[in-house]
Amino acid sequence: MCESLDRMREEYGTKRYLQGEAEGLQKGRIQGEETVELKILTNLLKKGISDSYILEITGVSSELLLKAKQTMN
Repeated sequence: MCESLDRMREEYGTKRYLQGEAEGLQKGRIQGEETVELKILTNLLKKGISDSYILEITGVSSELLLKAKQTMN
């Protein structure tokens, strides 16, 4: 009985570890994508392209464009 409980705890711990690792990778991937988008938006703004045109051609949110503007200053 004790061996069975130990095995179940170990399997559950491994499963939670793998789930946490997968969630961490996903979170890192999302943050990386946002960083790349911010760099692209910053470059477009530096070239003098208007906000409305950037929003139209890229389809990004206005919040992300605002964040890109803030990183420029």
